[in-house]
Amino acid sequence: MNLAGALSKDVAEYLNTKSTVMVPVGSLEQHGSAAPLACDTIIPVRLCAAAGHETGTAFTPAVTFGVSDCHMAFPGTVSLRSSTLAAVTRDISVSLYTHGFRKILFVSGHGGNRNAVMDGLSEASGSCTDADMRYLPYWELPGVMEKQKKLFCPDPGFHVTVTEVSMVWHLMGKERPEFRKRKYPPEPASGSVISPSRWKELYPDGGAGSDLSFVSKEKGEIFFDFLVNRLCHYLISLEKHAK
Repeated sequence: MNLAGALSKDVAEYLNTKSTVMVPVGSLEQHGSAAPLACDTIIPVRLCAAAGHETGTAFTPAVTFGVSDCHMAFPGTVSLRSSTLAAVTRDISVSLYTHGFRKILFVSGHGGNRNAVMDGLSEASGSCTDADMRYLPYWELPGVMEKQKKLFCPDPGFHVTVTEVSMVWHLMGKERPEFRKRKYPPEPASGSVISPSRWKELYPDGGAGSDLSFVSKEKGEIFFDFLVNRLCHYLISLEKHAK
């Protein structure tokens, strides 16, 4: 059930039998010339919608903006402060809990959101004492890392990844634009914080740690369908088991 198109009575009826809701969370940030700014939002939105329709699980509209400060040297990027996204996460969670949702799953397409969303969930837990609230990047679903390595390449990349570029053009239903299928410079060291100007200096084409010669729209479709299957199994298990 898509809460955006539901009536209040529809939600009340849903909550008579189920208590799970998905919240897609992404970003609006540069993906070089290979993918649109909303790449990290388009994927979790479509993933939640597909798995929601398959399992009858409720899902909300997306949190479209994320923590993307390092990409602010590229036009079109919009970045939230971590405290802002944490506050939004907290307020969404408490609102959904107030109505009776007890399993609240933030399905993310942007790795940079992790700390902020986790902080928001931690804050919400004080008001949502019996809720099971989780942050789930889609690549952490069971079997996903192994599948993408087998389907695409040993290392799909860090930013502007082979998998997301392949999936997003499949999902948009458009011909993939021409872009240089290049190998980006290696990704930054784990845990490093890079300023917008430094990112632009290190990665002038936007991406890091990916080899776009492995991009395939056809494989993107296969991989997305695999994600939907994995998320459906995850939701079924989540709904069955109490916290």
